[in-house]
Amino acid sequence: MQKIVLIVVVIVLGLLAYNYFTTGEFSLMPAGGSSDDGSELNRLRGEFRSAAREFRQAGRSAGLSGMDTTDAAAAALAAVERVEEQVESLAKRTEDVDVRAEAEKLLDEIEKYKKDIS
Repeated sequence: MQKIVLIVVVIVLGLLAYNYFTTGEFSLMPAGGSSDDGSELNRLRGEFRSAAREFRQAGRSAGLSGMDTTDAAAAALAAVERVEEQVESLAKRTEDVDVRAEAEKLLDEIEKYKKDIS
């Protein structure tokens, strides 16, 4: 019986240590909201950078071949606008200060990009 109790105590301590080192808080079950928000922010950052790359590629294609790439450029700009709206929504609803700060940085990056291309 003592061995079972010892094993349970070791498992609980291991779980507490793991959660402390990964989330910075002592708990058996960490809150998943902030990491979900962080991963969503990373996904949105990737989508923004992909759309910006597509816009630049459309401009290069138009310059090199003389083809009409306005549809591709318009689609890329629409994607940038959609990402911007989602980042604004994430920044308003998240409770994690770090995620909110990163969202604000991404919004600044998007705003600078939109000024650069206009």
